[in-house]
Amino acid sequence: KTKVKDYEYYKTKMLLAKKDKDKKVLLAEDRAWMESSIDLDQKINANMVFMAQIEKVLSDSEASSSSANDKISEVS
Repeated sequence: KTKVKDYEYYKTKMLLAKKDKDKKVLLAEDRAWMESSIDLDQKINANMVFMAQIEKVLSDSEASSSSANDKISEVS
């Protein structure tokens, strides 16, 4: 099930991260939640990086294509 990232999600994550940083003992379910949220964040970040790379390739391709079209029209 995909987690909806809202106020409660970030509040919970922040409080658990603070407990972990302060070296307080986390319950097993809290530790599991933290690990699963990290995995989800990493997947989202990986997808965002991939999409940005695709966008750059498409942009570069369009720029290259329009440059080639300009050269063709100059020759004609």
